[in-house]
Amino acid sequence: MKRKESMGGEASFASGELNLTALYVGSSLLAPLRQAGEEIKRQHALDLRVATYNLGASLTEEEWHGVEVDLGRADIVFIIHVTDGENAARVIPPLKKFEARHRAVVVINCMPELMRRTRMGKLSFGGGASGGVEDEGDEAAESKGAASRSRRLLKSVGSWMGEQARARRGGRGAKHTQYLRYIERMPALLRFVPNAGRLRDVKHYLYLFCYFLQPTPGNIRSMLLYALKHYAAGERLSKVEIPSPETMPAVGIYHPDAPALFQTFESYRKWYERRKRGQHPATLDATQTVGFLLMRTHIVSGTRRHYDGLIRAIELEGLSVLPVISTFMDNREACARFFAEDGNGGGDGGSKGEAAKIKNESLSVQTKARVSQIVSLTGFSFVGGPAMNDSEAAVEFLRGLNRPFRSAVSLDLQTIESWRDSQTGLNPVQSGMQIAIPEIDGATEPFVYGGLPAGGAEPVALEERCTRLARRLRRWNHLRTAERSSLKLALVVFCFPPNKGNIGTAAELDVFPSLFEILRRLQGEGYAVELPESADALREMLIGGNAESFGTVANVAYRMSVEEYLKLCPYAREIEAEWGAAPGQINSFGRDLLIQGVGFGNVFVAVQPTFGYEGDPMRLLMARGGAPHHGFAALYTYLEKIFGADAVVHTGTHGALEFMPGKQVGLSGECWPDRLIGELPHVYLYSVNNPSEGSIARRRSYAELISYLTPPVADAGLYRELSSLKELILSYRQATDVRVREQLYAVIEEKSRELHFVSE
Repeated sequence: MKRKESMGGEASFASGELNLTALYVGSSLLAPLRQAGEEIKRQHALDLRVATYNLGASLTEEEWHGVEVDLGRADIVFIIHVTDGENAARVIPPLKKFEARHRAVVVINCMPELMRRTRMGKLSFGGGASGGVEDEGDEAAESKGAASRSRRLLKSVGSWMGEQARARRGGRGAKHTQYLRYIERMPALLRFVPNAGRLRDVKHYLYLFCYFLQPTPGNIRSMLLYALKHYAAGERLSKVEIPSPETMPAVGIYHPDAPALFQTFESYRKWYERRKRGQHPATLDATQTVGFLLMRTHIVSGTRRHYDGLIRAIELEGLSVLPVISTFMDNREACARFFAEDGNGGGDGGSKGEAAKIKNESLSVQTKARVSQIVSLTGFSFVGGPAMNDSEAAVEFLRGLNRPFRSAVSLDLQTIESWRDSQTGLNPVQSGMQIAIPEIDGATEPFVYGGLPAGGAEPVALEERCTRLARRLRRWNHLRTAERSSLKLALVVFCFPPNKGNIGTAAELDVFPSLFEILRRLQGEGYAVELPESADALREMLIGGNAESFGTVANVAYRMSVEEYLKLCPYAREIEAEWGAAPGQINSFGRDLLIQGVGFGNVFVAVQPTFGYEGDPMRLLMARGGAPHHGFAALYTYLEKIFGADAVVHTGTHGALEFMPGKQVGLSGECWPDRLIGELPHVYLYSVNNPSEGSIARRRSYAELISYLTPPVADAGLYRELSSLKELILSYRQATDVRVREQLYAVIEEKSRELHFVSE
């Protein structure tokens, strides 16, 4: 293929193939980029090949080889949102190697090393302090004025991510919504920039940036066409008129069935309530409406099938939805306008100017919310996006709204197949960005609901996961709206190693007095609780009762037949492959599985069964294989499907549920903690001094943590012969052989006499 220089210094091609390679992190632009390439090829009779790569996913060496090959073929290169050093280190060498081949390299929102690879005609970000653009000595004064304006615009574009990262709650730096409005005006400003000379390439870069920030399918097509026209296609596109950038609202309300975005809550409410009744929730009752935060780029670009799947799953559960699009840097304006009744987003007359006046740094504690809970699907922090995390600002705002805040996960930085095959689950980047950072804002329920399939160009919904998440959200909603006297709660205590003396053990917590206080308060707040006389009475009821008749460590509240267990537990056959036929040897009596605990009205205090491997208690710890034993699965089956619990509370640090086999983070339907907790809302009383294992409970069993303080006085411990006596007593309690117990008893008795604990 022969190149020749045009009069303007641009490459033109008489004929031949054109190659454009786009490297992008995320899933919102892959499909629009590929579709744009096909449309340009068809409409303009170009021999065009567009290669796209999602660098957010872990590429194999073979795939990296494909990246290098396509960079070697490329006439135009786009690199967007690559902000990690590992990917940059893989991309920069081929950019240098094929520098002479590339007619333009357009780098947007990347780390500095990559930004400096931007080259478009006479524009080079790797140039001098002026950004690689110099004034020509013979330019007229007005051109110099245009040059000054262009440099200011270019500097603004080049540093806007950094300015956002440095911005503080007090307002230094423009908010992202205000920046988008600034970008909307930029094409009008660019009309005054000359189309000749060295400033032409500055103008072209800024136009490409405007197309990118409003990534509608039309704008993405125009972005590629613009780059091809000015840097690669020569005469073939010289007469093509390219539309100015389309603009879209910075925030708004989306629904998959609606013909367009809504810019006011009132217009959405009217449309929502006019929809065909009987098939969808008919009203936007605040107690039955789930608010969603959606990534603006997915909605604008049309890559929203994963959002649509979850929204429809929520509505199938009888809940209403209020899905709002938000800029990824700051979700407060969208929440203030649409989730709060005093957010100025209700009337039909609201303008962009009015929206900009919203004081969204905090909300009054008297703010009335339009939603029952908020689910973020953005994958970033609530305030700060990918560049920073201002958790203090997020907490202050969300406290004013006073609604539960969830953050669900779309697999945008790895494929669905790699997630399913991985023992780890989410890759490190996705875990940090979509799990750890939202947790700092207070987000819970890190549930995987969709993602990018291998070889796919846009994310899709995982139907089973969407249904499970929708049902969990419905159950959480039920806790807020149902009569307290009708709600059933399960309080789970632990017993490890299994022995009467170990029932109700937990780190730094006096369990039975705590349980008694919880029951007393529940009764006082309207729950149907039959309160025992005291904490000691509660303990005796739990470890006594009919325990001796069954040879168990606690009272047996329910006998579940094998037939009932196999019918109600969908995973029983898988457990049999590990533990043999039900009921097994643990927590069983004849052909029944034993559920240990005591009922106190609508509250059931249950004893969590042991791991099953007493000699090797860590054997099942997040193992790739293995399964809980039948008795363990039977308890959670009983709580959800027989007792009918509306929520489960694990009491103290810590039990075994969250350590059952499965992925480390980003669980699937094959992971045992996900299976066992099912659709039950989960609250966990957890010691404040153990945040690492608390994170495991939050991520692997979808727990809402309620922290308790450690005791202010430390245990002095025992010394000398007292320590020996303690060890003897522990050995006696754990021994099962009768002869061994008799021998230990005799030694304990003798030692007690020596220490004057037994009178002669």
